[in-house]
Amino acid sequence: MNKLWLCLCGFALIYGMVNHNIESLNQVLMNVGTDTLDFAIPIILTTCFFEGIMEMAKRCGVLNGLQRWLSPILLKVFPDLDSDDEALSYISANVVINMFGLGFAATPSGLKAMEHLQKKNKEKTTASRSMVTFLVLNTAGVTLISANIIAARTAEGSNFPTMYMPLAIVSTACASIAGLLLDRWWNYRRS
Repeated sequence: MNKLWLCLCGFALIYGMVNHNIESLNQVLMNVGTDTLDFAIPIILTTCFFEGIMEMAKRCGVLNGLQRWLSPILLKVFPDLDSDDEALSYISANVVINMFGLGFAATPSGLKAMEHLQKKNKEKTTASRSMVTFLVLNTAGVTLISANIIAARTAEGSNFPTMYMPLAIVSTACASIAGLLLDRWWNYRRS
């Protein structure tokens, strides 16, 4: 990858020299640092803010309440699991955290859920039904607040960075329902 990046930079430099456009190339090289910081700082700060909100929700018991509320629904989605299964608690934590658009914070619980699902898997070289369902739910999960997109829209100067949210909620809900229906159909067809 480093060689590819070096080749692309060299090509851009040669192209700029051939077209007598060195001034534009210099402008890009001089502004790339500030442009990167102008984009990255709001994203980092927004992410830290929502991480703090999630940590407060966790300490206050809000996340545990949402997990308990989701457990009966998730038991219908994952019929192979029991209500006291540790994998179910990791799955519900992952779903709740993903609902708030913090996918990077949901990764540890997602990995733990997959680890527990793999322990129950009879065929260790093939994903189990629950593993595939969890992957579908994790990939197309309903997002209520997308912290990363809000931060990116804010960084780019949007006057209404949260205006897209109703459409995002509807689209992620439709994607989740379609994904789970397709997963059910596929599992029904295979059995």
